[in-house]
Amino acid sequence: MAWFGRKRSASAAGSDLGARMPPVTEPSKTEQYAESGRLDRPADEHWSHTQVFSYIELLRDRYDAPLYVGVSGRPAILLCLSGRMRADLDGLDDLIRRKGADLFLQGHRLGRYAMVRAVLELPEHELIFETPLTLAHGDVQEFLTGAYREEAIELHLAHVRDARPLAFTCRAAGVHQVVDAVLDAVHGLDHPTTHAEQAAPTAEMEARFPRISDGLTGRTRIRLTVTGPADGVMTVLTRH
Repeated sequence: MAWFGRKRSASAAGSDLGARMPPVTEPSKTEQYAESGRLDRPADEHWSHTQVFSYIELLRDRYDAPLYVGVSGRPAILLCLSGRMRADLDGLDDLIRRKGADLFLQGHRLGRYAMVRAVLELPEHELIFETPLTLAHGDVQEFLTGAYREEAIELHLAHVRDARPLAFTCRAAGVHQVVDAVLDAVHGLDHPTTHAEQAAPTAEMEARFPRISDGLTGRTRIRLTVTGPADGVMTVLTRH
């Protein structure tokens, strides 16, 4: 996959950001695939294992709820739309290419816990999606670290009634300032891992913002501008 736009060096971006993250308590899909590749293979021999999958496969039966991942360093937002949100994908490809999309990220202090509020807004009325994220999850950390390092985010869209997914690579304007502000806001707090731990802070955050559009500002916006296609297939290579 080719990245478009300007990049920062890994030493200037990725390593510093990782040091500001809490410990991972829920392994990322990258680590899960690596662990799968290590199964039943000798620990004292050299080997490699290749796994190939479609990004959209990660969604399974998840509809109208974006998934934020950074498998193998590729920051991506995955979303499968239901018929309730849109009849199909007709016209959405051209609309996103012309108008782009917006991703809003906010760090919130909720008692002793911290949560990240992510809002994805596509360029069509009512195509706006809110997702509470926790930095204790490896997928969230890999997404933020990859987006910060590459200054780019992939957007993969599918529809429950449409066999052809859409995949874009987007320049992520403003990602450094927004992610820095998120990490500053949640510094020193705990990060919920389980659904039970997340229930109370998520409810509190929803009470603060009764509508998804509430509380969104230019200071929390990452502007996603399409720069080219994205590869809808991921190849994960595990070596030992």
